[in-house]
Amino acid sequence: MSNTLNELTRALAPLAQQNDHTGDWPIESLDVLTRHGCWRWMIPAEFGGDGLNPTQLIQGYEAIARGCMNTTLIFTQHDAAVDLIVTGDNEEMKERLCPRLATGELLLTVGISQLTTSRQGGEPAMRATWDSQRTRFTGEMPWATSAAKVDAFVTGGVMDDGRQILACVRADTPGITAGPPMNVAALQATWTTAVRCDNVVAETADIIRGPIKRVLAIRGTVRPMVVSATGVGLAGAMLDLIRDIAPKRSPELRSFADRISHHYDRVRRDLYAAADALSDPLADTPSSVIRASVNDLLVRLATVTVTIAKGSGYLKTHPAQRLAREALFFLVWSAPDSVQVQTLEHLLV
Repeated sequence: MSNTLNELTRALAPLAQQNDHTGDWPIESLDVLTRHGCWRWMIPAEFGGDGLNPTQLIQGYEAIARGCMNTTLIFTQHDAAVDLIVTGDNEEMKERLCPRLATGELLLTVGISQLTTSRQGGEPAMRATWDSQRTRFTGEMPWATSAAKVDAFVTGGVMDDGRQILACVRADTPGITAGPPMNVAALQATWTTAVRCDNVVAETADIIRGPIKRVLAIRGTVRPMVVSATGVGLAGAMLDLIRDIAPKRSPELRSFADRISHHYDRVRRDLYAAADALSDPLADTPSSVIRASVNDLLVRLATVTVTIAKGSGYLKTHPAQRLAREALFFLVWSAPDSVQVQTLEHLLV
């Protein structure tokens, strides 16, 4: 990573344990992102952003995750919302919102798991009705990070004919109700919760795309690799701790630190090889294979980290315990069945 990204990691890392311990909204960590210009990364240059390419974005996500996973989840969910706006069909929305997003003036999040991995197979979790003038949403976003703090949600619903529609709705729109933060095993400071929509109105100016059959089919090329990038960042944080503790342990235990370090290097190389290929529209990017490899690495690193930390690593106040809990989040974060099956195949060999 570049010196600038290393500085970003170092600025976030001292705040990670505090964010995990208190569960308070991590305003200090978000200020770090502002000082380092991170909000500009996803925004095209024409709107005052940096317009980073996929490899540069992955480097940035890795750096943030190596410093603080709470901050990472907030930021990546914001960037996912920005990505949908930037790749969407509403040019007026881009001109209206992107300059403000580039400065960090607005915080967004996505509430789209009802269209991807949550509550699939039954009745749609979010219904949409559309009359060419406005759209009304009724239902639930099962998972929305930063729900009580954002300025707007990017969310979607399913119409009676199966078509989907995607919109950016202000958080203060009548009918939106964010529940209290969920009591999760890790990442409590992200204030993730379910958000209820009761006849929430989105005007024409709020529509990003749709109604069409697969409203999320067009997204930035980097999106399938974002979770893997942050996983490699978290793996790097665990490896940093292992390397700090390992010299104090027996030669036999130190050898495990060396072996897992080689495993980490292989997975990270695969990630960046795939990232470099994202700019080639003809390349076949094995994003699900890499994701499963990252999951496997994280579970193994969590085991090594807690083991080498000895009994202290089982205390919630020890960084090893936080890192291990954060690693397990990747087993469920935006993980379709195909990724879960590949992950378990890795682990059960």
